[in-house]
Amino acid sequence: MNMQETDIVEEDEIDLRELWQTIVKGKKIIAIITTVVLALTLVYVLKLPNVYKSDTVLIPTESKSGGLGGLGGLAAIAGINVGGGGSMTPDVAFNSLLNNYAFMKNFVIKNKFDVYYTNVDRDKNYVFALGFRGIYNLFKASSEDKAKNLDAEVFPIVQKIKGNMSIGSDKKSGLITVSYNDSDRNFPPLVIKAFLHDASEYLVKNNLHIINRKLGYFEKELSKAESFELRQSISGMVSSILKEKVMMQSKKYYQCDVLTAATPAYIKNKSKPKRGLILVVSFITSIILGIFLVFFLEFIKGTKKEE
Repeated sequence: MNMQETDIVEEDEIDLRELWQTIVKGKKIIAIITTVVLALTLVYVLKLPNVYKSDTVLIPTESKSGGLGGLGGLAAIAGINVGGGGSMTPDVAFNSLLNNYAFMKNFVIKNKFDVYYTNVDRDKNYVFALGFRGIYNLFKASSEDKAKNLDAEVFPIVQKIKGNMSIGSDKKSGLITVSYNDSDRNFPPLVIKAFLHDASEYLVKNNLHIINRKLGYFEKELSKAESFELRQSISGMVSSILKEKVMMQSKKYYQCDVLTAATPAYIKNKSKPKRGLILVVSFITSIILGIFLVFFLEFIKGTKKEE
């Protein structure tokens, strides 16, 4: 048994030596593959412009008068089910509109974002690694191609805005964060401000229509009521609805106060790309790929020798 174990250990040691010798023998191949992959990766990361992120933090104010009126129907349009009897928080309402194509189409056209995205010079404010944009210009599409692809095409612009915008809330604090990413660091604050303004205008208008309809109904019922208790009860509901109406119109954004407003990010405070991380991953991957190729070639040679 001891002899057999010794033989197994020796065979393992021999195998490890052979593997190392194979790697050393193919070091030129590994070096070539690593150099080529790193060179291509370097070109890729230098081509990428910096992406900057701006955000607005909102403080939601709770409504005690039982919900957001007709926003259940609005959520249904956007494919969101909020259940029965509950109220929709502002972040859910904003997300409903962000995913509603009809609203976003009007939003893009109204704020002339389609003009911005079809402008061939919109990348003049992009920032690149080492301040060098030559590689980006080398791979940049011609102005004719851009005009042809984006002229009067609102849908891809809507998709781009939806992909770059994020609306979420913190479960502990309840704060709502609306953020936007773009390579032009001056652009995100404009989009956030315009979206919150248009979305709040739409939501407030929608709720005021429902509130006014409720007030009209209760006023008719109040004129018909004969008992003092019933009149007092209806008057209390009318007073509660009026409070909700006043509170809704007093906010800058829908049921929210502004904690921090979006501003252009500092030029060195990019959110992506992580060029160093990309190069490190590319370096490790290229070495693994080179070793695999060396072993594969050695396997082919061994097979030919056996034949």
